[in-house]
Amino acid sequence: MSKSGLNDFLLEVIHNESVTSVLAITEKNLSDFANACEGMLKSMSIMGLGHLDSNGAEPNDICIVFDDMPITKTQVGLIKNSLSQKILILKTKQDDKDHQHFIELGFTHDIEITQARVYSYNLKTYNNKRGWNNPEGWANPENFEKYRW
Repeated sequence: MSKSGLNDFLLEVIHNESVTSVLAITEKNLSDFANACEGMLKSMSIMGLGHLDSNGAEPNDICIVFDDMPITKTQVGLIKNSLSQKILILKTKQDDKDHQHFIELGFTHDIEITQARVYSYNLKTYNNKRGWNNPEGWANPENFEKYRW
């Protein structure tokens, strides 16, 4: 995967989502990416999965899990529940063993950039409000609280 292609993709996501803080989970050297984000972000944290399990992370606008981290469903759930409402998981194109797990957790499989698969999760767009899911769309709403059924 070319570094500039990945950096450009991530910078575009940060810009489009109005992100001010990033949590990157990786062991890679992200100095080029951090330099490119310098004027856009208020904070950027880079850590490994060991710190994630020990409550060493603060909530951020977006969490990016890079392809060098073998993340489990439990760890993804921890990120979703307490660290970030927007998550990007980058996997190598050949690595599709976790595809079903990510789909089960509400992730969408987005575009493939060069040699990577991108899975994304955004709590605000995960479960869109449906027009039919309200009392007006139910059977006999005028009888609610009038009769015991």
